[in-house]
Formats: sequence, structure tokens, C-alpha cells
Amino acid sequence: MDSKINSMNITGSDHGRIDIIGFLMVIIPLISSILLWYWFYYLDSVGDMSNYLIIVSVSTVLLTTILATLDSHRLGVKVIIYKKKEIYGGSFLKFFIFLLLWIYAYPVYLFRRKNYGGRNLLYPMIFTLLIFIFSGLYIYYAVQMKLEYEKNYPIRVLRYRNIR
Repeated sequence: MDSKINSMNITGSDHGRIDIIGFLMVIIPLISSILLWYWFYYLDSVGDMSNYLIIVSVSTVLLTTILATLDSHRLGVKVIIYKKKEIYGGSFLKFFIFLLLWIYAYPVYLFRRKNYGGRNLLYPMIFTLLIFIFSGLYIYYAVQMKLEYEKNYPIRVLRYRNIR
């Protein structure tokens, strides 16, 4: 009976602890979205915006992959390679799984980290990922429309001059 109470107290005090890595894993895509909108608003050159879009997207995926790898190592998550002989992969394998399968592995990890003593961060992550993906797609669309407009501008000027 006493061991039950002690184990409940340990897990109860664990909930009050601030999970900084989990917070950063959720907030990095939101910060990236804010940076994209800020640069989109203040940049005049459209060619630079497409470069910024790629840099911010790749750095977001890379930073969240690194944080997920560190967090999974901290929580003791293991990747089973061969179950019969209990062969597990290390952090290097987890890093590449998160990196190559980011769109699937990252949300699944944030959902399943509750099984290893962390908090379930799927719902806040869905919110921030939707904002990040919507921002990236909208800005990409706007940049492409602006490029088309700038490309066709001389043709419109010539047509306008010929009409006069």
C-alpha cells in the first residue's frame, strides 16, 4: 500500500514540472511562421523570399528533429530493430527517422511520449503545425503570383501603349 502511495506522489509531482524541451518542440513551428510573415511583409525582393521560405522550413524541420531526438533519449524511447534478440537502435537512428519521416514521425512521437513519462503534446502541435504549413503554402503561393506579375509586367505595358 505504501509503495502505491509513493509511486502516486512521484508521478503527481512530475506533472508540476515544466517541460522545456516539449514547449520548444511545440513553439518552434509557430516562431517560424511569425518569421515568415514578418519577412514577407518587409521584403521587397521576391527572389529573396523564396530563399527565406526554404531556409526557414528546413531549419524548422532540423531544429524540431534535434529536439525530438534529445527528448526521446531523455525519456528512454527505444527503436526496436530486431525484437527476438532485443536489438535496439540508438539516438542516431532516431534522428534519421525523425528527419526523413518528419511529417508522420514527429506528431506520432508527440502523441506517444505520454507512454514514456512525458506529456501528450499532439493537440498543441497540430495547431502550430497547421499555422506553419498554412503560412508556408500561402506565402509560397503569394511569391509565385508576384513573380508571374513581375514577369508579365513589360508585356502589359507594351499592350497599354499600343492601345493608346
